[in-house]
Amino acid sequence: MEDKRNAYEIVGTNKVAIDRKKDELEKDDFIKEKALETIKRISRKIEIEKQKLEATSSLSEKILINREIEKSEKEIEDIQKAYEKIFDREHREKYNAFLDIVDKSKETMLYRNSSKSQQYEEKKLLDEVPDEILEEIKNKIRKNRPKKENSYEILKTSQEKCDDKTKKSENIDEFLLQRKEGLIEFAKVEYEKKVNADKKNEFTAEQKLKLEIRTIEGAYREIATKAKREIYNQKLAEIERKEEDAIKDEIFKMKYDRSGNYEPSSIVTLKYQDFKKENNRSKLLDVIISRDDGQEILIQKVGRIGYKDSLGVTDEIGEYEITRIISDDKKTDKVYIPGLNISELFVDEKTGAFQNQAYYKFIANEMLSEEAIRECSKYNNGYLGEPLKDNNGNYFRYLDGREELSAVMKFYEERDKEQGKAETEQENQLKNEGDERE
Repeated sequence: MEDKRNAYEIVGTNKVAIDRKKDELEKDDFIKEKALETIKRISRKIEIEKQKLEATSSLSEKILINREIEKSEKEIEDIQKAYEKIFDREHREKYNAFLDIVDKSKETMLYRNSSKSQQYEEKKLLDEVPDEILEEIKNKIRKNRPKKENSYEILKTSQEKCDDKTKKSENIDEFLLQRKEGLIEFAKVEYEKKVNADKKNEFTAEQKLKLEIRTIEGAYREIATKAKREIYNQKLAEIERKEEDAIKDEIFKMKYDRSGNYEPSSIVTLKYQDFKKENNRSKLLDVIISRDDGQEILIQKVGRIGYKDSLGVTDEIGEYEITRIISDDKKTDKVYIPGLNISELFVDEKTGAFQNQAYYKFIANEMLSEEAIRECSKYNNGYLGEPLKDNNGNYFRYLDGREELSAVMKFYEERDKEQGKAETEQENQLKNEGDERE
């Protein structure tokens, strides 16, 4: 089972306790002391288990004791690895940055799971995918994540069968116990057959028998009682949910990811204007529109990326802040859209008439859907594509504007370089000031 604790918790402390220590050397000593204490406690446990091992002649007890020893030895390995991540200031800073990323990821997942409209969009997207493509995606996911037998399957039964027996008030606990004992007995019989047929492979056969018995015993312990089965069934449901999420992510990637079209060499010049920074109120265009479900969206133009491509064509892409209320919290995303006509999104306050109803509905419900904003931010630095009209007069979102995508991605690339340079200069300045004080 995956260990959800962070490195501080694994060594026997927590980040809050470390942060209370003012001196970095004091932090180092405190972490080292906690790690050694935890290792010492587990080592004592291993010694007790080894004494039990010597005292027993029962094969089944020896298997269980060895398993506990292996588990404890693995714990010590995990403590040593965790300690390496946080044993001094440099390592702690890197690890704390990693924890910040994990926290942000959790916030994203919390937001992802809170949106009913988003769940509807995801279901609709799955329904749109042809069966053969969906099957291909599933096979790809399962190939990368090999399916392991669950405890029910190891005991040659299924969750459905056990649930059915529970509903019929049958003694499922006794059924599983008999199944475990029967499988172990069968494994021993098969072992005897192999050894009698070929004495040379006795050692190999014995090791395989031990492993098989350990696997059966472990599976039985996971689902031996009703309470244990309830917990284990939740684990199975979580595994299934993760597979479904992986399938959805793969579909979203196929639909939205245009990072392969990024050609920085196609952009000759690039210039960015920040309207907020310039405090130019005349350029800060904004409008509030509503989706069909009543969700209001504030669209505000806050900047522009001007560029010239390799063919000498000069154009621009609007930078917009998209704000809405989701689960009582305000959420704002920055997106990039070429050719967005805000003037066509206004509604006459007196008559309620749309300037362009079809365009308004398309922008509100499709162009700026939660699905589109989230996935294009994830893959294309917020590039949402361009709203265009087909020959039948229907609006659609054109994502394959290679030059526009390249301009946005190059803008972020250059901005990240500038930020990195500025941070390095600031660090050097602080270092120099510290040297002067010394």
